[in-house]
Amino acid sequence: MFKVVTAAAALEEGAFNEGDRIFCENGAYRVASHILHDHRSHGWLSFSEVIQQSSNIGTTKVAQKLGLATVHKYAHLFGFGSLTEIQFPGESAGMLKPLSAYSKTSIGAVPIGQEVAVTALQLAAAASVIANGGLYFKPYIIKEITDASGEIIKENNNQCLRRVISSETSRRLGKILTGVVETGTGKMAQSKLYAFAGKTGTAQKIEPSGGYSHSKFFATFIGFAPAENPRIAISVIFDEPHPYYYGGVVAAPVFKEVAEEALQYIEVNEKINKFAALSNTDIE
Repeated sequence: MFKVVTAAAALEEGAFNEGDRIFCENGAYRVASHILHDHRSHGWLSFSEVIQQSSNIGTTKVAQKLGLATVHKYAHLFGFGSLTEIQFPGESAGMLKPLSAYSKTSIGAVPIGQEVAVTALQLAAAASVIANGGLYFKPYIIKEITDASGEIIKENNNQCLRRVISSETSRRLGKILTGVVETGTGKMAQSKLYAFAGKTGTAQKIEPSGGYSHSKFFATFIGFAPAENPRIAISVIFDEPHPYYYGGVVAAPVFKEVAEEALQYIEVNEKINKFAALSNTDIE
């Protein structure tokens, strides 16, 4: 998801357009004392393709033009490093270090999701920003509480906390994320029923001794559906999947199944409610 944050910042700040070409160094790129790699080598990619093919190197080059302070600012705007205040005991704020704590290699880490810690709820809320036209809404567990007669005792209405990106940037980013599913690393989330938008993720876990593991991963797929008229946002996370560990292989198919069933459930219930409303009108 942090590559999406970096892409959102680049589009919002006018630093890149979708067709801008970025050389991805054929798979290896030095950032200070660290050699950054892609999961497979790429030469020239467009800005959109950098996100759709999940290039670490391309994303880092985007971040280098933006500056780490700008990436950090947008990460905060998307809700990372802060509690969502969902009113659920034990919620974690994750970890987003202050700028002063970053090193020379951080520009090749934070923009691709390293040196940070996030929660599943933060990921879903961040995806919802793009689905909601660039607005961050406060998440709730419960929509409303009713008594035995059906009267509403308490209702949690939509509460917009802030604008993160413009509606135009949201629209453009949504098209890029639709491309992730259509032609990029998220092709296993493709549906015959709906168009989906999302982003794959494969994150190395931290070893108890420090440093990133080369055998233990989180596999993720974060997205929203349908792509053009979003109704739901979903975060799918696998902890140490085996034998496959790429988000596009492990988590994307789960997103597809859950999203299809959820949307069909919503549609059926809407038809039932509409029929009930028409029936009541006829009776009266």
